[in-house]
Amino acid sequence: MDFELKNVSVYTKDLYWILKAISQLEKEFDSEKWVFLKPSDLQKIFEEVVFQLEYMLKKLVDRKGLSYCKQLLYKIDVYESQIARALASKVDMHFFRVFAKLTLSRCLQKVLINNHYKSN
Repeated sequence: MDFELKNVSVYTKDLYWILKAISQLEKEFDSEKWVFLKPSDLQKIFEEVVFQLEYMLKKLVDRKGLSYCKQLLYKIDVYESQIARALASKVDMHFFRVFAKLTLSRCLQKVLINNHYKSN
């Protein structure tokens, strides 16, 4: 099974995996006590969570500063180069939208890897 971040997109429309990714997000940000709402539109489940996460990340960085952003990247295991590439390829996309998408994708990737190795 190929677990590269780009291949995780197949699972972004599956409610089961998105709910697992939300649970992983809540673990990653346990110190913030974030709770995500369950997506209501099955056609846009990934985007709904990204929207919630984008808002939360922006508020968090506004409150704790940009240097905290680098700590978050390290903790979640999202590379600065991934964000730079994503921003370069999507010129009109906002930084926190890219950050949220990569963060959620990484959490989904962690869930898939964990599930794969747990079942083997």
